[in-house]
Amino acid sequence: QKSVCLSSWRIKVMDGNTAIYVEGKRNDMKDLFWHSNAIMERIAHNKVKTSSGTIYLLQGNIDSVSMRKEGFPYRFIKRFMYGFSKKWKEYVEEFLEERRR
Repeated sequence: QKSVCLSSWRIKVMDGNTAIYVEGKRNDMKDLFWHSNAIMERIAHNKVKTSSGTIYLLQGNIDSVSMRKEGFPYRFIKRFMYGFSKKWKEYVEEFLEERRR
């Protein structure tokens, strides 16, 4: 199964506020910026699976600085500071709901 390793990663919101994806630097492509499809599943705190079945390995901590610049609330970023927790879906749902209002 294909897996992609991202560093300096951050969370982004899909159009329509329906789901999230991750974006970061791809280590195997000279630090090219890369983004995933929608995140569907958490395998481990630093390993997520997308709608296309690709597994993403998240290296290091979330890039909170660029997420703040994009207007993400600090309390949301804090919940993903060290990766995806078991309650990530709840956090995302709550966050997307607020954005849809």
